[in-house]
Amino acid sequence: MRWREHPTQTALREFEEETGLQVKLHNVVACYSNTSKDFGSMSTLTLVFCAEVYGGVLRSSVEGNPCWIRESDLLKMDDFHFEYMLNDYRKHCKQHDHEEFCGALVREIV
Repeated sequence: MRWREHPTQTALREFEEETGLQVKLHNVVACYSNTSKDFGSMSTLTLVFCAEVYGGVLRSSVEGNPCWIRESDLLKMDDFHFEYMLNDYRKHCKQHDHEEFCGALVREIV
């Protein structure tokens, strides 16, 4: 997050920088915090948004190689450690009449 940048501005900017896609943010799905255990680690606050792609072209960046993955394939990945986020997304969809999971955009770290 940049100085004086709102979290939604950060999400829009980072999404386009890292994927090449432009999105319209809808709702905040969930918020997660991770408190560091020592001085050398960084505490994080993660906001997960429900969003809709409206422009751009999917591309790689210095951050990695983004790609679309179906839910069934996502759950089969050995290194997928965010099932709790996926479950919160499912709950969010049920509350907002979006029953279908369209896919997750994940970033492969290079």
